[in-house]
Amino acid sequence: MAEHHPVPDLDAPPIVVGRGESAAAASHPDQPLDDAYHVYEANPAPWWIALLWLCFFAFGAAYLILSLIP
Repeated sequence: MAEHHPVPDLDAPPIVVGRGESAAAASHPDQPLDDAYHVYEANPAPWWIALLWLCFFAFGAAYLILSLIP
C-alpha cells in the first residue's frame, strides 16, 4: 500500500526571517513538531534479540577457546 502523506497547507504564509537574523531562524527550531511530517515511534528490540546475541557471542568465545586448546 502507498503511504499517506498529508497535503501541505497552500494558504499558509511564506516562511520569512527578520532582517539581521539567521536563515535557520525561519524554521523555528524551538517550536514543537506538528506531527504532520515527523512522526517518530519508539521501536525497541524484543528481549529475545538480546538473548540471541548473547548466545552468539558465548558460542563464539567457547569455539575460540576450544579451538586454541591443542
